[in-house]
Amino acid sequence: MDLSSISEELAEIDGQITDIFRALSNGFQKLEKIKDANRQSRQLEELTEKMRECKRLIKEFDREVKEMESGNDPNTNKMLSEKKQSMVKELNSYVALKKQ
Repeated sequence: MDLSSISEELAEIDGQITDIFRALSNGFQKLEKIKDANRQSRQLEELTEKMRECKRLIKEFDREVKEMESGNDPNTNKMLSEKKQSMVKELNSYVALKKQ
């Protein structure tokens, strides 16, 4: 199901989250190649900031979903809930990478 058919707002938030996940993926790949400790530290700070932004957007996505819940059919609500869970799972995988 296409999110834009449910809500433009949800589709936009989802797009922003997808962009952040792409940036995090690239950022962690780049981090592995950085030898200088100061540059590594700056890169980690940037990645941490992106994770915070992503967490905020996931919460916003969840708020939007909750506002629309009563007007949606159960399958749509289930799909949106699974979408949110998948976002949380992906974000947590980056948090775990950061702790290594």
